[in-house]
Amino acid sequence: MRDVGRAIGMSYNEVDSVAKLIPHELNITIENALKLPELKALYSSSESVKRLIDTAMAIEGMPRNVSIHAAGIVITDKPLYSYVPLAQSKGVTVTQYDMDTVAALGLLKFDFLALRYLTIIDDAARQIREELPEFDVEKLPLDDAETYELISKGQTKGIFQLESGGMRTMLQNLCPSNIEDIIAAIALYRPGPMDSIPKYIECRHNPEKVEYKLPCLEEILKSTYGCVVYQEQVMSICRRVAGYSYGHADVVRRAMSKKKASVLAAEKESFISGAVANGIEEAKAAELFEEMASFANYAFNKSHAASYAMISYRTAYLKAHYPRQYMAALLNSVVGSPAKIAEYISDCGKLGINVLPPDINESREDFHVSGKNIRFGLILKNIGRQFVRDVIKERRHGDFKSFDDFAERMIGFDLNKRQLETLIKSGAFDSLGIYRSRLMASFETILAALQNKNRSNIDGQLDMFSGPSANTAPSYSYPDIPEYSIRELLMLERDCMGMYFSGHLLDSFSFHVADLGVSSMAEIAALAEDDEGTSEPPAIKDKQRIRVAGIISAVTKKTTRSGDAMAFFNLSDRFAELECIAFTKQYAVSAPYICEDEAVAVEGNLSLREDEKPKIIASKIIPLVENSAYSAKKQATKQQSETKSASALRRLFLRVEDLECEAYLRASNLVDIFEGGTAVVFYDSSNSKYVSYSHGIAASDFVLDQLRRLIGDENVVYK
Repeated sequence: MRDVGRAIGMSYNEVDSVAKLIPHELNITIENALKLPELKALYSSSESVKRLIDTAMAIEGMPRNVSIHAAGIVITDKPLYSYVPLAQSKGVTVTQYDMDTVAALGLLKFDFLALRYLTIIDDAARQIREELPEFDVEKLPLDDAETYELISKGQTKGIFQLESGGMRTMLQNLCPSNIEDIIAAIALYRPGPMDSIPKYIECRHNPEKVEYKLPCLEEILKSTYGCVVYQEQVMSICRRVAGYSYGHADVVRRAMSKKKASVLAAEKESFISGAVANGIEEAKAAELFEEMASFANYAFNKSHAASYAMISYRTAYLKAHYPRQYMAALLNSVVGSPAKIAEYISDCGKLGINVLPPDINESREDFHVSGKNIRFGLILKNIGRQFVRDVIKERRHGDFKSFDDFAERMIGFDLNKRQLETLIKSGAFDSLGIYRSRLMASFETILAALQNKNRSNIDGQLDMFSGPSANTAPSYSYPDIPEYSIRELLMLERDCMGMYFSGHLLDSFSFHVADLGVSSMAEIAALAEDDEGTSEPPAIKDKQRIRVAGIISAVTKKTTRSGDAMAFFNLSDRFAELECIAFTKQYAVSAPYICEDEAVAVEGNLSLREDEKPKIIASKIIPLVENSAYSAKKQATKQQSETKSASALRRLFLRVEDLECEAYLRASNLVDIFEGGTAVVFYDSSNSKYVSYSHGIAASDFVLDQLRRLIGDENVVYK
């Protein structure tokens, strides 16, 4: 629908309004969608929409583009061009036939999957072997109670195939106790078989409730409590019920999974006749075939599910028994994605593991275990892997004693200004005892002196690094200036890595944020990412009302055609960043708060559009109050409540033109900021109605004065 709209020159908004009316259902067609009243009404009332839909229906089902199977490898006994035409696509040789035609020709096709979790397991195992040289991931026991406890509690963030919200809920209900349960969970948690999850869990915990359509099915379905879960079970049913051979049974399985209606139609008759010949009622045989056909469209084969389950179990085992090594490996797998790194750092905190900033004497190339914690690696912005390897190699001669010592020992390894600046900003030299502010003021001078020294071959020449003994204190004197503020230090960290190492600017507003009950920005941002193994609908939906809090990191102001101002701004916390939009009415109310480095909470509707990152359409922007001031405000509110016991009976009446005017928006914004125990009632002058607000206000003299200033003395009544 969207492609056709672009091709015929319709506006994005007009096409979007039509496309959003098509349900997000598997195998939905435009013809079926047109049965919905809203889409049907649009189709009948608009000539342009009718043209759009008719054209889309005409091309529906055609290939949209030429694509390459990411993992499909064809293997032949002779050169491939002897069997199929070939082509070049982005430097890769590919077949011009699709996979079905390749299979029909009898050629062998393998799918070789590249899973980052295999690398994660290998990385974690290498770090574990530094402490336990005999460790072998291939020898992990499959009956480990701690691993199944971790899975059953849903503590599976960062666990292959098991980390999505819906899967975690399923695992908490299922409480797996063996590898078969994990295999079944992975096979069930996808469209089609997902409908069997409640029945499977119920029968898993209550075996007496298991039922079989035919007695002969018990042998096949006993391990899955009467539910058809695997493709191999479909094949076994065909053989046991209808007398099929292995080859014939596989033809049925493939026809079902490839949705080949003509083959299935022919097989239905064959299946029923075979079942009847084996003494089974025709009606029961037909019912069983239809159930298998609807299921097999989506089913895993058990060998695939078992392979996945082994990776899932191993990652869960490593997280349960070696959390530091596993989380370090997990962090290494998402280097380059600050949002993901921040998300996993948050998970480390829940496990009692601190992720420490880079350190010039402790850090490796990447994330690595450091005692009971994890240490950031030295591969930062502007720092290459070879330079870090040179640093680690030089450390074999002893730790760096000072910044001067580091600079002098590393000057021969192409040490440059950008590398030094990045290391200073990241805090890598903090353990050497010199403030970052002093290093930033001095490093260029020190580097220039060392470079001059290297160019000079004059015997006996003294410089700032020359002295009677290598063990004496360095001769360079750093300027006596104070350290940067916490805010400045954090900004330096973000500048060198795109994220904060040792905290976040939002930490100073944590008390206010906690009381606001905000949503997770990381979960919202993750909606745009395609994680391995997730197949569930998102828990957060388009147009959902949400509230988030963060620091404004960038602002872009625009002027509409009517000359009004609006703004796009990025809001970030320690874990993610989202774009927010303040349209003209909201911008007019909140303009003073929409500026870089301002801490705010944003309330509004979530916008989820195809091929775009999630956005928030702001309807309310609340400036955050720092912890000290917020604590004082809460204390004052509490005292006011205690000293004015009758105040709970009092109400604050605020008169406004209507509930959409600027005065209302400004006043409600203030009520949100100074939430308290006094009931608030707005009087809507446009219809003479009283409307109670969702929560009360802390009606201090200061707050009342602010309200009078915003909407006028005569419009504020406290009684």
